[in-house]
Amino acid sequence: MVLAVPTENIPAFQAICDRFDCEMSDIGVFTGDGHLRVNYGDASVCDMSMAFLHDGLPRRTLKAEIGRQGDRGDKETRETLSSMSPPSSMSPPSSLSLAAILSGMLSHPNVASKEDVIRVYDHEVQGGSVIKPLVGVGNQGPSDATVIKPLGTRGTKGFALSCGINPNIGKHDAYAMAVSVIDEAIRNLVCVGANPARIALLDNFCWGDPNDPETLGTLVEACRGCYDAAKLYGTPFISGKDSLNNTYLDLQGNRVSIPGTLLISAIGIVDDVTTCVTMDLKRAGSHVYLLGETKDEMAGSLYDMIVGRDAPRRVSTMPTYAPAMYAALHSAITHGMVLAAHDCSEGGLAVALAEMAQAGGLGIALKESGDDRRLTTDDAEIVHRPSSIVSLFSESNGRVVVEAAPEHAPAFEAKIRASGAPMRLIGETTMRRAIVLADGAVLWGD
Repeated sequence: MVLAVPTENIPAFQAICDRFDCEMSDIGVFTGDGHLRVNYGDASVCDMSMAFLHDGLPRRTLKAEIGRQGDRGDKETRETLSSMSPPSSMSPPSSLSLAAILSGMLSHPNVASKEDVIRVYDHEVQGGSVIKPLVGVGNQGPSDATVIKPLGTRGTKGFALSCGINPNIGKHDAYAMAVSVIDEAIRNLVCVGANPARIALLDNFCWGDPNDPETLGTLVEACRGCYDAAKLYGTPFISGKDSLNNTYLDLQGNRVSIPGTLLISAIGIVDDVTTCVTMDLKRAGSHVYLLGETKDEMAGSLYDMIVGRDAPRRVSTMPTYAPAMYAALHSAITHGMVLAAHDCSEGGLAVALAEMAQAGGLGIALKESGDDRRLTTDDAEIVHRPSSIVSLFSESNGRVVVEAAPEHAPAFEAKIRASGAPMRLIGETTMRRAIVLADGAVLWGD
């Protein structure tokens, strides 16, 4: 990493590096003469005009075609996912119970435990982790983010790290994918206690051949989504990485590009690590809330992947209420009003509830599943399907499940309500390790 430090600040900067055992070398100064000069001992190894460095080569002009991705994305998705587990093609939605759908989701590689991967890597470097990748009574719940307090830091301040990724949305709409993964990365940080006003992003683009106009068009749309989402949340991009030309030849000799994939990593400041929360349920008798709005937005969702499309779907949209909601949730967490928080991402509300219950060794009795309204619309692209499917498995952005103690419920509800964000009390925690629907049916557990 290269940093520019004013001369008068070098001693202080050196002291910081020494405290964290980080080597620092003073390699040069700005001269202002417009030349890059590099010497090795007495030998000059580089003397280059900065004007040539920046403007010496002509810029390439590429053509991008931006249009509907759905027609080609549907076909690609079906072909790509046909070999993914669960291995047996699940029955049509009409013949599946909600519990069977959820079971298939929990066993899917995108949702199932990543412990075998996590344990391969040293995730306890210098023992500075406050919240680890796996949390809960048996250290088996997937944490929304990790929280770290580096050795040598003073006070209780730390930082959180998270990520967001969903290339299947990108097969329908690259703009929507960018919006969704940025929202997911930010939401994950807020769920553990990071300050949403102090979050920065990093992008990692893995894309196909940019010389193909359609491929370049999706890249343009993803960049546009990054811009709009970053502006909405006030989260600057501080770094990133591009990996283009990811193509291969199939068995027939055709050149194939990988699906455009955007990984967003996020870092956020935690003002006091002692106020952080984890995603596992903490005690019976608590209130369970769903924050945010659930819509019929299931294109590229896990439901699509393991059940299959039963009709056209819409991708997740920009949750304009989310910044205010995340600020209110952060305030509630720092004031001790929240026992647990978990984001709704892959698999939607049903998977989030199951993960929270399993990690905490408790259960949830649902009064409702987030949105019990019958879905009706004149829009031909929205399907009239049972509200339970959408409520439980939609992957709309900007949604968080929160556990709050009854004694904190009035203050918590007032804080969220003041933000203008949608909020519903959907159930309460129980000692029975099961998620029980309002009609008494068991969605998950014993």
